[in-house]
Amino acid sequence: MSGLPESTPASATAARPAAGGTREPLVRVEAGLPASWYLDEGHHRRELERIWHGNWIAVARWDEVRSPGDFRVVDIGDQSVLLTRNQVGGLRAFHNTCRHRGSILCTEAQGRLRSGRIVCPYHSWTYDLDGRLQSTSRRMPTADFDPGEFGLFPVAVDTWGGFVFVHLGSVPVQPLSGALGWIPSTFANHGLDRLVSGQRMIVDVQADWKLVCENFCECFHCPSVHPELCRIVPAYRRGGAWGLRRDEQGRPVPEQTREYRSDARTLTLDGTTRVAPFAGLDDTQRATLYLPALLPPNLFLNVHPDYVNSHLMFPTGPGSVRIVYDWLFEPEALADPRFDLEHYVALWRLTNEQDARNCEWQQRGIRARVFRHGVYMPQEFDCHRFASWVREALDSPAIGQCPI
Repeated sequence: MSGLPESTPASATAARPAAGGTREPLVRVEAGLPASWYLDEGHHRRELERIWHGNWIAVARWDEVRSPGDFRVVDIGDQSVLLTRNQVGGLRAFHNTCRHRGSILCTEAQGRLRSGRIVCPYHSWTYDLDGRLQSTSRRMPTADFDPGEFGLFPVAVDTWGGFVFVHLGSVPVQPLSGALGWIPSTFANHGLDRLVSGQRMIVDVQADWKLVCENFCECFHCPSVHPELCRIVPAYRRGGAWGLRRDEQGRPVPEQTREYRSDARTLTLDGTTRVAPFAGLDDTQRATLYLPALLPPNLFLNVHPDYVNSHLMFPTGPGSVRIVYDWLFEPEALADPRFDLEHYVALWRLTNEQDARNCEWQQRGIRARVFRHGVYMPQEFDCHRFASWVREALDSPAIGQCPI
């Protein structure tokens, strides 16, 4: 289920999304990433430092920290990040680490800070919502202690489309707007910033994060793994890649061939919709039932005319991830007492379960002593581009734009 842009160099800025134009297959079989990169703890540490700590990472939805004093803790590898809002509503992010002797500050995943203060549970050092040290209980005064030098360690934070992003580098190489590439302009009319979650699922998957990304980058597997999805998107039964106008013999597919089932109006098990399309869409966008997008390493979007299924992925080890799935709707849809949430959840819940299962099978299989690397077939051009992005990110002295 590819979310990559059209064929552009991996180092170039992406243009249009996958559904926006013809995609070309690979001209030869390409080698995949080394098997050890999905298994080795030392390599996993390298990826955390170079990729996860060097890029903008989507960590939450805006309404998880809606008001001053609300907080959310997110783990990115072994790094714990505290999100909150200050007294005037400004979004703030800090390392979840006390400046005294390093205790974590917030021990719960989400909640509200009492009295609008961040208080260390160990020795009660207290900070305001902008991270400034306010008091240190039971401190004997010393002339060399300046509270102004002991504020919380800040983390760069920004938002787009209702998603909160953080950057763990000392200084982001580029602003979030640059990292997002083609995505904001493509979804400008969908109003993603005002959507709210009607359903959330959190799933631990025993597979390396790169396998999950590669799975999202292709639908070569869709005919055998996702028959329910293929009934609504018959294009996936043909080329196995979104927008690829070729059959399995490489012959062009007639332009009049439909991508979606003729009576489908959105992606649900039967293709029917129960709510109005997003208010800002034009006729073409209302007729485009599926726009996938991937902002590596961890934001996956399945965008439809009337709802969005999003994934936020977080590595928990060299062979495991935690994925947060949200089904996002306009608030008016959720407020309607006749709204049928299960009608919208069912297809992607099933599809996501199928993908997780296959990624886990793959993680187990690549442990074979004789397996050195996989291969990308012609339809898996976006997997190859993702692998190229990973290699470049690990080799580059400074990680820049995320074009994929």
